[in-house]
Amino acid sequence: MNTKGFRLNPVVLILINIVAPSMYIFLPGKYLQYFLLAFALSVMLLAGSIKGFFGLLLVEGLFLAIFYGTIGVSSLEFLGLFFIVFAQSVPCVALAILLIKRYDSAELLSALETLHIPRVLVVAVTITLKYIPTFRREFSYIKESMRLRGISFTWKRPVKSFQYFIVPQLFRCSALAEEVSAAGLVKGIDAPIRRSSYFEQKFHVMDGIVLLVFIGGLVGGFVWKNM
Repeated sequence: MNTKGFRLNPVVLILINIVAPSMYIFLPGKYLQYFLLAFALSVMLLAGSIKGFFGLLLVEGLFLAIFYGTIGVSSLEFLGLFFIVFAQSVPCVALAILLIKRYDSAELLSALETLHIPRVLVVAVTITLKYIPTFRREFSYIKESMRLRGISFTWKRPVKSFQYFIVPQLFRCSALAEEVSAAGLVKGIDAPIRRSSYFEQKFHVMDGIVLLVFIGGLVGGFVWKNM
């Protein structure tokens, strides 16, 4: 369920998703994990994504419960460590999903062009972000085709079953790449001049506040680390 919420500039979400994962190199994992969780939940509420808010809470809670439930058992500690790594990436994944679902390719192109980065990089990032929903849709088509042919995925033959998924997907990727390239050329994506856009992406006060809170949280992590 999505309620009407503030639409953040997509550049803000992209920058946060670039910076946040790399901070695990410099900041304590536990501090950064809980800060990013609180931050992502706040962004979900600000954007009006109630479904995303509770989904993030559920997935993060499940992973943490598995971690704390297995960490004291020597034979299962590896499983807990496996899930805590996933738990650390959940907030960033949630923000990426919000970005993909809320903004179309034209909005992303318009927003990225305000950063004055090379056009090739802008196009690559936009296509990458928007291909994920396409991948899911193509995956569902493949599953339906397998069902109609009486082919089912089985763990008894994982390699063979995986082939049924990956081979058609690779052929579809090739076809979709040609279609996307043709569509981009028709829209003048390779033109040397700056594109006009229906979407005017500007930084608002709320975008600045979100970035300041994010930066403040990271600075707080360095202070807490050195105390």
